[in-house]
Amino acid sequence: MKGLPTEAEARQLATRVLAAVRRIKTADGNVRLSATRAGNTRFAVNEITSSADVDRVELSVTVQLGKRAATATTNQLDDRSVADVVDRAHRMAKLAPENPEAMPALGAQIYKRAKAAADPATVKLTPDARAKAAGAAIASGDGAKVAIAGFYEHAQRALALASTAGLWAYHAWTTAGMTATARTPDGTGSGWAGASSNRGADVDAGALAKLAVDKAVRSQKPTRLDPGRYTVILEPAATAAMLSFLVGALSARRADEGRSYFAKPGGTRVGDKLFPDAITLRSDPTDAQLAATPFDREGVPIAPATWIDKGTLKGLAYDRYWAKKQGKPPTGRPDGWILDGGKATTEQLLAGVKRGVLVTRMWYLRSLDPQTLLVTGLTRDGTFLVEDGKITRPVMNFRFNESPVQMLGKCDALGVPVLVSGMRVPALRTHEFNLASISEAV
Repeated sequence: MKGLPTEAEARQLATRVLAAVRRIKTADGNVRLSATRAGNTRFAVNEITSSADVDRVELSVTVQLGKRAATATTNQLDDRSVADVVDRAHRMAKLAPENPEAMPALGAQIYKRAKAAADPATVKLTPDARAKAAGAAIASGDGAKVAIAGFYEHAQRALALASTAGLWAYHAWTTAGMTATARTPDGTGSGWAGASSNRGADVDAGALAKLAVDKAVRSQKPTRLDPGRYTVILEPAATAAMLSFLVGALSARRADEGRSYFAKPGGTRVGDKLFPDAITLRSDPTDAQLAATPFDREGVPIAPATWIDKGTLKGLAYDRYWAKKQGKPPTGRPDGWILDGGKATTEQLLAGVKRGVLVTRMWYLRSLDPQTLLVTGLTRDGTFLVEDGKITRPVMNFRFNESPVQMLGKCDALGVPVLVSGMRVPALRTHEFNLASISEAV
């Protein structure tokens, strides 16, 4: 198999594997084939440091014997390797303990695919295109006399699932993204910018680098600001970082079992008004730019869905086991997240803020309390004091302790959504955000 497997090639391979599984008496089986052809270029201290083209393929085979199951993987697709991976999965399945929650192999499904998920121009990108993008970023750093580093990557990807029960799922798509970090010569100023899409043409390396450089220059020589609860403007990267903890908690099982913020005595918070009217959270795997897949790891179709509608929790996600137990249709694991925004510019988000903080992005986030979704982390790469609606000076970074629930609950203004970190999210303004302590890190 040369290059990324086409749907016909993937189906042919899956048929070979499943034929081997069917020769095992009383066995069911699942096949997962993932393949990636990617190119990346790194740059640091204003010069290109590495460039690579990487091909990866992985075949996973699960053999299920009643309630016992095991999975084996290989990156070799010849007949001998296929026979070996099926045999390994079978031998391990016989030794595996019974899983009371094991589900039978999934049968044929219908999927709603994203149009133009695979962008032909992105497939054709070369090291020359990556060098040009890195060159544009380096030129921005050189022009401002700051050090700049970053990573540019583009890829074409394919994923196929099949089962002895008749499942067939295939999706091919492309991804592209770049991040850039700039540092001032004195080491006190740092700026960051990043973007992602399924189209390389959407990633403007020069514009991203200019944003990072500008943040670095403006953030140098930060001064101390006392910790406390502040009105905070979160730029899209910071919004996405916090939001990832909320979308990961939208599990029906965790709520039903009382282990989630979305649980309440006697049931769940579905139908409850939890956030302001401006908050609408959706998932849409048909949004090609988000590079999402139209099915989850089990092959369950993922349909576009609204999870929070004008502040009201509309639903929670069900995997196959919990859906059957609760008598609900399975939703699969949602993909392609979108937080609907507004039309506010950065200036409009700043307007009316008597004293607050603008945060470019966050890093090293960790969960503190799954029940309240309390998260801790650090601000980074451009943190600024806002006074009387204007950015007045850079300030030292903070460790924060805050929940995305409170972030959205106290939000009163939203910017225009943009693509960042695999989501479509806006900048937002929120209040009483807990900047708990000073961080010496730049």
